[in-house]
Amino acid sequence: MRNIELTGYHSERLSTVDSFTKNLPELLAAMILDGGCLIALAEFADGRYVQFWVDLEVFVIGEVVSNLNIGDATVLSLEDEEELRGIGFSEPAPGPNPNWRHQATDSGSFTRLVNMMILAIYRVLREEPDNPVKIRTWEMARPLGVSVDEVRESRRVYVEQSPDQPEATTQ
Repeated sequence: MRNIELTGYHSERLSTVDSFTKNLPELLAAMILDGGCLIALAEFADGRYVQFWVDLEVFVIGEVVSNLNIGDATVLSLEDEEELRGIGFSEPAPGPNPNWRHQATDSGSFTRLVNMMILAIYRVLREEPDNPVKIRTWEMARPLGVSVDEVRESRRVYVEQSPDQPEATTQ
């Protein structure tokens, strides 16, 4: 039995930013307890997003969209990027890490990641508590012997494309 109800990539649950941020620790904890490789994507009305990769090998990787990977959404300003650096996110780079990211490897860094993400949502992406957010959760197959970074790079897609479409453009 699953610890979390997955929406699948093509379905979503509509929520508010306030509800999402208040329930983020519970969502991620349920994903960790579920085991396997799970993804959560929270997309805001302007097309920008945050996402989480949960895998027992890496624990949790949290990402904030970057200008390398922003598509048609509102770009981040230099001040926004400086704020993400100040919060503690690692710089985006081509390959498996095109977004601002932070990896939690234990319970202490898990709490820090959640707090960093909430700061990024409110201070950098400038979301308001009552704004809508679409949340998707799905399982990602990771074959034995294939590293997390290899899967993250090969399956990375733009928000509007499905990770199970082989022709999807990688980010």
